Amino acid sequence: MNEEKKIDICGLELNEFESLIEEMGEKAFRARQIYGWVFNAGVRDFAGMTDIPSQLRARLAVRFSAETCRVERKSVAGDKMAVKYALSLADGNVIEAVKIYDSEKLDKYTVCVSTQVGCPVNCAFCQTAKMGFIRNLSAAEITGQVLAAAFDAEGSAEGLSNVVYMGMGEPLLNYDNVVKSVKIINCPKAFNVSMRKITVSTAGVAPMIKKLMNENMPITLALSLHAPADALRDKLVPLNRKYNIKCLMDAVKTYARTTGRRVTIEYVLIDNVNDKKSDAVKLAELLKNTLCHVNLIPMNKTEGGFSAPLKSKISEFKNILVRSGINATVRSSRGQDINAACGMLYREMKRARADGENI
Repeated sequence: MNEEKKIDICGLELNEFESLIEEMGEKAFRARQIYGWVFNAGVRDFAGMTDIPSQLRARLAVRFSAETCRVERKSVAGDKMAVKYALSLADGNVIEAVKIYDSEKLDKYTVCVSTQVGCPVNCAFCQTAKMGFIRNLSAAEITGQVLAAAFDAEGSAEGLSNVVYMGMGEPLLNYDNVVKSVKIINCPKAFNVSMRKITVSTAGVAPMIKKLMNENMPITLALSLHAPADALRDKLVPLNRKYNIKCLMDAVKTYARTTGRRVTIEYVLIDNVNDKKSDAVKLAELLKNTLCHVNLIPMNKTEGGFSAPLKSKISEFKNILVRSGINATVRSSRGQDINAACGMLYREMKRARADGENI
């Protein structure tokens, strides 16, 4: 059987895998054993699954695989608090994932995953947008990023505390694969990450927000808003021309009311673009009586000329929100020395490949 025809275990929910194992004439508990080897021990070569009969290992190797992503390059931040991975897929495309440690103990970490190769949303300040859109990732390619980060070198999945869908791509435009990967990551026999510790972000695909609401998954929804009014958001996030702010806020309020889950509002602060006092006042008014928390994110410097406001201006923006009764925090920037912003490591690798460098 050709490699491309093999079924990737990383993209199978446990019940699906059990059914396939039973079709092979084996007991369902074998699926749970194999699942454990892959997701709990990081073993993706069937030959290393020592409590599986050798005959079955050989049969598994013909029908299945568990190699969705290969680490092509990684960069470790100077303070060791973030690791950026460039991951090669079977078709030669490259995606990015980031491991972000919660504290200097380096014992708990979050993995930020991509959901598409490139992105069709084309936000003005996003490096991934410069790639254009290439294709959606499979569920296996999404969970494979978590595997790659969790079992990097001497790594272990034990420290995995959160997974955020905030990497390359628009998660809700790859809806089915994203939902499936969330269920796999949550599975007690896989990574066993609580649904409440999984965040799915969107630039504002309103109909899919309402669809996600009905999945009965108590995850955190994050809306990348970035502007308090349509005129500015149309420029920063072109998707706004299809689903404007009123449409989005209706979806967000319905989501929060129905699920009882607080929505995170992501707001990238860009110097002299969306950081004025009047912007903060408008944002506070927009979010009034909404179950939400605002994450203020100072802009990473990019080739497009965008940059973060002064710290004093960021603090002033936050204080306006807080005084208006809006929960708000400023996200600390980690990994700037390793180009942790989505698309930046991809850009470097593309240049290196064009120049014929050995990467």
